[in-house]
Parts: sequence; C-alpha cells; structure tokens
Amino acid sequence: MSLGVWLREVADGLGHLLALLAPFAPYATAFAAFVAAMIALSSLSHRRRADSRAEWWRRVEYAMDLTREEGKVGRNTGMQLLTHLLDDRRWDEVDVKMLSEANEILISEVVDKLSLGPRAPEVPVDSGSLFSRLRALTIRRRS
Repeated sequence: MSLGVWLREVADGLGHLLALLAPFAPYATAFAAFVAAMIALSSLSHRRRADSRAEWWRRVEYAMDLTREEGKVGRNTGMQLLTHLLDDRRWDEVDVKMLSEANEILISEVVDKLSLGPRAPEVPVDSGSLFSRLRALTIRRRS
C-alpha cells in the first residue's frame, strides 16, 4: 500500500467519522463552554483565596509591628490583633506554627523591654528584623 492510498483511506475514514459526529456538535459546544466555565470559576476561587491569605499576612505583619512598639497601648493592641487574626480561618497549619514561633519571639522581646530580668535570647538580637530572626530560628530547629 502506497502512502497516497493510505492517506486517502485515512481521510475517507475521518470524513465518515465526522459525518457521524455532526449531530452532536451543538452538545460539544455546550460541553466545551461548561468546561471553560468550570476552569474560570476554579481560577477565580483560587485567586480570591490567595488574595485573602495575602491580606491576612499583611495584617499579621502590622500586628507584629504594633507589639514591638514602646508604648503599652501599642503592644496590647498588637497582641489583641494577633489573637483575632488566629480566629479568622484564612490560615493553614504552617501559618499558625510560624505565627506561634513569632509570638514566642515577640513575648521574649516584651519581657526583655520590661526589664523583668533579661534572659538569654533564643535567637541573637543583632540578627535584624523579626522575620529574619524567625527564619533563623526555623532553620536552627530543622538542623
């Protein structure tokens, strides 16, 4: 069988198959639209969840900054915000673990600022911002 004959037979077979499937074309269009709509809804849901979690983390950072203020009102407000943010269900288990570790660091800083007897910090004080210290604590615990 030559290539030309084979291609002609394949084309005839495809033509016959398409003629059989022609009555189902409107249903195929509706099915394709349904699949596209499901993908769009899934993408929208994912985007909304990601934006919500990003906003939650922005609020956590703000609350942590408040807890590091010199004034008692700022510290109390920050701790209350952190408590309320844990009641919000936009976090997952990894977020809560990291937030609890950050909370330990914040509490040790507050205790040290209040001069209740400075204790040896778990993480070196000169290591920079709160998040860099939290990262160093996490890396140290993994090793």
